[in-house]
Amino acid sequence: MSALVAVLSLLGTLALLLVPGGVLLVPFTLGGFLLALTGVLGGLENRTVAQHDPEMDPRGWRDGA
Repeated sequence: MSALVAVLSLLGTLALLLVPGGVLLVPFTLGGFLLALTGVLGGLENRTVAQHDPEMDPRGWRDGA
């Protein structure tokens, strides 16, 4: 849904640039595009490499284990 809002607001920004006086509304549509783009990028899955055997005792280094 955020991707659709991002694409539509970007197209709206481009359309407003062609309309006389539309430049006054471009900051709003461009801001909507940036907010929607942030939502799209925030919704992507995490692609970091997970540990295969994570340490289960977080205080093990203090206990000498």
